[in-house]
Amino acid sequence: MLALAVAISSAQAQTFIPLHEFGGQNDGEAFPEGAILKGKGGLFGTTTLPGTVFRIDSTGKESVVGLINGSLGGIFPTGTLIQDAKGNLYGVAEGGAGGAGVVYKLSLRGKETVLYSFQGGLDNDNPKGPAGGLLMDASGLIFGAAQFGSDQSCFIGCGSIFQLDQAGNLVLLHKFTGGTDGSNPIGPLVQDTDGNLYGVAQSGGGRPCPEKFEQIPQSGCGVVFKLAKNGDLTVLHAFKGGMDGATPQAGLLLDASGNLYGTALQGGIDEHGTAFKIAKDGTYTVLHRFVESEGKNPNGGLVADPAGNLFGTAQLGGDVNNGTAFQLSPDGTLKVLHSFEGLEDGDYPQAGLFRDNQGRLYGTTVSNGLIQLVQGGSVFEIIP
Repeated sequence: MLALAVAISSAQAQTFIPLHEFGGQNDGEAFPEGAILKGKGGLFGTTTLPGTVFRIDSTGKESVVGLINGSLGGIFPTGTLIQDAKGNLYGVAEGGAGGAGVVYKLSLRGKETVLYSFQGGLDNDNPKGPAGGLLMDASGLIFGAAQFGSDQSCFIGCGSIFQLDQAGNLVLLHKFTGGTDGSNPIGPLVQDTDGNLYGVAQSGGGRPCPEKFEQIPQSGCGVVFKLAKNGDLTVLHAFKGGMDGATPQAGLLLDASGNLYGTALQGGIDEHGTAFKIAKDGTYTVLHRFVESEGKNPNGGLVADPAGNLFGTAQLGGDVNNGTAFQLSPDGTLKVLHSFEGLEDGDYPQAGLFRDNQGRLYGTTVSNGLIQLVQGGSVFEIIP
């Protein structure tokens, strides 16, 4: 179902454009949870139901590139897609032949190749549950995070960071223990010019955490980490909860100077979440603590413009508690670009934004009140 061909202008945003509203039988139906990718061939994203990779071309036409809804090829694709130089798309999905998720490759003609199938079962030594999205380096190596498995210290495993080549050979680069190094990592990762990887683990960290944040059976509010090429892991920050923030979310931003930026789902003012910076010298700074009118619980990564402004989404809060898209200036001032109303604009953004080289922002919402209260969803564009 194509969106209404209108642009919504308001005091919040110069222009908000609904690009597509899901809810039909052939367009992906519901729950686009990952961030949008603007790549070769248009805009790309995934819907968890019935399990599709979709494309929106330059004319605004939406089509399904491929189905990721088979028991062998994975079900419920999640996270953000990446694309190689030939246009092939890569992502992660739940389920699969091994029962614990897959990494897949999808051509623009819809041919799916399962590069790796994670093994489920009671053996926690195996990595399980790839999540958040992938990273590909210049040589074609793929890096990602598995949230569970790989260590017996946690009830269902503490998770791991993996490397995967195009032939399907997987190497575990780090197995989390649930202690000071954290547990339950989520992608996508970022990589510096020296090949070091940076990411977040949503729990663990070895510090006391307010009870409401405690991840059973592991304590700790999560960590930001650096994984060196030699396999050494360094915790850059262990969250303490409260005003420090808790439960870091996927998608760190690494700038040209080596500074990292991200969001924490919880902590801050009334547990509404925070945005933070970790400088190259290791200094941790809370850039902003959200209040309800600005948005609650930022749920995705950040993107930046050349002036240093950061852009992201919060899944709740705003005018009617349906979430917001925001701009955070270098001085910490937050501007609401759009407060979602659940109409043609959708509601509850669950992922971050994509920014193109013209400064246009693209994102998704997981539901839409015009279709069904618990289904639908939308793709949108913002010109800030």
